[in-house]
Amino acid sequence: MSKRLIRIASKNITSELSNLAGLELNAIMRSGNTHFGKLISVTNEYLTMLDTRQHTHWLAVQDLYEVVYDFKDQK
Repeated sequence: MSKRLIRIASKNITSELSNLAGLELNAIMRSGNTHFGKLISVTNEYLTMLDTRQHTHWLAVQDLYEVVYDFKDQK
């Protein structure tokens, strides 16, 4: 089973993550802070995720630098 990192730039976040709810990802902010958790939803304004402590975070898409997640190939 191979893995590879998928990086999504901020301008493509809404279109590429719209139907990947439940995916574990890292959201890297323009400030350099990183948030890890499961994707709940994404709109044109906010990316909503649930962290490992079950806290919900609403991250403004305009403040995101990129989103990174592992794509797991089932072979």
